[in-house]
Amino acid sequence: MKVRDILKNKGPEVYTIGDEKQLRDAVEILTRNNIGVLIVISDNAKIEGIISERDILKACYHNPDSFLDIRVKDCMTTKLLIAEPDDDIDYVQKIMTENRIRHLPVLHNKILVGLISIGDVVKAQLSDKMYENKYLMDYISGNVR
Repeated sequence: MKVRDILKNKGPEVYTIGDEKQLRDAVEILTRNNIGVLIVISDNAKIEGIISERDILKACYHNPDSFLDIRVKDCMTTKLLIAEPDDDIDYVQKIMTENRIRHLPVLHNKILVGLISIGDVVKAQLSDKMYENKYLMDYISGNVR
């Protein structure tokens, strides 16, 4: 199974925020949409990074009285790992696990086409394994011709 298969089921919707916005804006978008990350873009729509709940929590810890006023670009993660639509989900899962990240932007020809989470990957793998197990059970029982 490929990343493109996950995006086909999930859809291409990705929430973004401008790099000059404040954390209060990021918290509002995350909370309103019940999501864990935002892709950070510059004024010219270039991907600058990603901001997660973890990034915001670190900012809160270091600036407990004023963290909501901090600009997104001052606490976002800038070293992005990305996936491509043709990446195998086993590869993507390994990258996410080894780097302890829960979300990967998906780019095709340097254009953002989606965002996948570790939950999306696990769900896709589970579905794939359930289908495979059903097929094998049917084969063993003689129901497959």
